[in-house]
This record gives sequence, C-alpha cells and structure tokens, in this order.
Amino acid sequence: MSLPLPALALVIAVAVVAVLAVLAVLHYAFWTWRLGVATHEDEVLEARTGDGWTLFLGRRLPRGAARGPPVLLVHGIAMNRQALDFGVERYSLAAFLARAGFDCFALDLRGHGRSRRGPTRRWNLDTYLAEDLPAALDAIRAATGEERVLYVGHSQGAILGMALCGLRPERVAALVALGGPAFFFDAPPRLRRLVRLGHLGFGRHLRALARMVAPFSGFWHPAEVELTINPRNVERPIYRRLLVNALENLQPGVLDQFAAFIAEDAFRSADGEVDYRALFPRCRQPALFLSAEKDGLAPPPVVEAAFRAWGGPKRYWSCGRDYGHTDVLLGRKAPEVVFPVVRDFLLEQAEPRGDAAPP
Repeated sequence: MSLPLPALALVIAVAVVAVLAVLAVLHYAFWTWRLGVATHEDEVLEARTGDGWTLFLGRRLPRGAARGPPVLLVHGIAMNRQALDFGVERYSLAAFLARAGFDCFALDLRGHGRSRRGPTRRWNLDTYLAEDLPAALDAIRAATGEERVLYVGHSQGAILGMALCGLRPERVAALVALGGPAFFFDAPPRLRRLVRLGHLGFGRHLRALARMVAPFSGFWHPAEVELTINPRNVERPIYRRLLVNALENLQPGVLDQFAAFIAEDAFRSADGEVDYRALFPRCRQPALFLSAEKDGLAPPPVVEAAFRAWGGPKRYWSCGRDYGHTDVLLGRKAPEVVFPVVRDFLLEQAEPRGDAAPP
C-alpha cells in the first residue's frame, strides 16, 4: 500500500533531516579530532574557588636560570588557556617565557577549557575578580611559595589584571596588558552588533560553531571576525586550530556587563559599587600596555587611555599595522615581534631564583 503524497513527503523530509544531523555530528567529531592539538605544559594544577568551581592552571617550569616572581597568564573573553599556551609550541607565549627562566601558569577561568562546574550557573567579571583570580593566586603560592605574580593578560584578561592591581596590590608585582579595552569611547557599531548577536543565543554555541566552520576558515573574512583577529596575519593551519582548540562560549553574565561598559563607557562592577577604572591612578605596579593598529576590540586610542590613567611606572608599545586583537599572540611573526617585548619587560621586573630544576 503506497503512502499518500503528503505523508511520503513528510517521511522523506524526516529522513533528510536525520541524515544531515548524522553528517553534522560526524563532521564535528572528525574535525575536532583532526585539528585538535594538545598543550605541552609540564604539569596541571587545580585551583578551588570559594563558590565550588575547580579551575585549572597549566604550568611551564623554567628552563635555565630561574627568575621570579612566577607569571600568571590570563586569557580573554570566549577563549581558554590555549590562547596563551597554544598547542603549537612556536605560538605559546607561556613556553617562550619559560625558556627565559620564568615559572609560568596559564589559567582556565570558570566555564572555559578544563574548568569543572560548581553550583554557580551565572557569573561576570566581578566573579572572576572575587573568586577565580584569588583562587589561582593561592594555588600558585602553594606551588611556589611566592606571594606575588607577574601578571600577563590578553583582552578581558588584561582588564581583569588592571582591576586586580587596584584591588589586591600586594599580590601583583607587575602587569602586561595585551589589547586591554578598559575604555569604550571608541567602540565601533560592529562591536555593538556583535554583543547583540551574543545575546540572541549565538554566544552560547560559539564553541560548536567555531569547530563546524574551522575546516573552511581562512578563505572568507567577515567584518565581524576582523574585530577580533586579522586572519590575513595568521597562518591558515594555526587559524583553523585556534577555532577548534582555543574558542569557548560567551557567558551571558559577562556579555551583559560588557554591554553596559559599551553603552556607558564604563569599567565598573555590575552593581555599580566599584569603579575599577578609578583605581588606575592609585596603582603603583610597573605596567606595559600593548596595542595593535587593526584591533577592533581595543583600538590604540583605547589602550592609550588606560596607559595615561595608570599611576605607576608604565610603558606603551604598538606592535604595528599588521596586527589585530588575537594575532598579537598568534600572528605569523608574533614570536619574533611581540613575545620578546613581553619577555624583556618582565625581565626588568624579575629577580634571580637560582638554577631551575629540569622539567
């Protein structure tokens, strides 16, 4: 007995959808495996927050003559620790600094990388400052005996470092802020649209979407993507691996706070009680502020504004016209152009710690 045409059409449609779903799952699984790269840290430490999350710190032990204090590296929004300790060794800033004698710890903030969920389901930048960074500092102190760290942050990680210097000055010896947007007077319309897209649900699935499009990336450069990276300045194999290994979902509470920052040109706590930017003139830590001309999230005038507001010894450096927001870390020549500037600044703040143990 043959099916009526409407019923037959429905069966065919369901079958097509099922096949497409299976193909999508296989595509996701294959390219996640094919483009996946493991980190090469010497050990991984756990940091337990006061509200029940378990965070992870990838540690790179120093090579050669050891220097201190240890270095804490903190990633940006929608990233994980591979942004700063990439699985391709050439592009690992943590590995580069370890070769200069630093004990390096790359952090996975909550909801990123290998972090394990606690009871808190919604968080923002205030949570990172109140819970995650203190937990990471305590884990580093337990591992090294050192009270203070040299802080290296990218993007969101950079502005968290600026705030931490004001909130816990006794724990930070010096700051490197790579593309840190603490001011928002120069926010382009595309950035505002990107934040709205994140609120529409796009941000909650960014990790899966990035892995789905990774094998096709590098041929088309949408304007919204160029806010966050200059793809022409990144080798295509590295760009594809970035999408599969280092990207994470956007968190609603973090997006809400950034939306308020952009709307009000502010950098403050969500309840309005703490103006983090007002702390900058009182900060006394030496600080390096690094900008890139093609950075759509932290344009040079924005980075310069944070530099001018800083109260301690400070230095401003631009890595030039070829670099965007994320390729300050993963650009074709970042290991030769950007990494040495970070290293040399940290060496100026460091003290000898004797010979390092073999990793």
